[in-house]
Amino acid sequence: MLLSRGASILRNVSRLGQKSHVGINVTQTRNKWYYRSLPPHDKTWLVITECAGGVMWWWILWNLFHEHEHLTGHFPYPRPADWTDEELGIPPE
Repeated sequence: MLLSRGASILRNVSRLGQKSHVGINVTQTRNKWYYRSLPPHDKTWLVITECAGGVMWWWILWNLFHEHEHLTGHFPYPRPADWTDEELGIPPE
């Protein structure tokens, strides 16, 4: 695994010294360089994705508020005041 990662790390380190194209929007797809940006997304898709994200977060927060036992557990938290010294492992005086 280190060998496969090492080749990409060395390639990226060698590119650090090269001059970059400032002010040009460059996108790379499968070893081809295009010197223009992709067309903007349609506004209806932006609205649909924002609504889907809002529904997702509503679902997560709603279930977190109403079914918090998934995180905190299903059993009541034990009260240490109700335990005896023998249960706590404290030797008698």
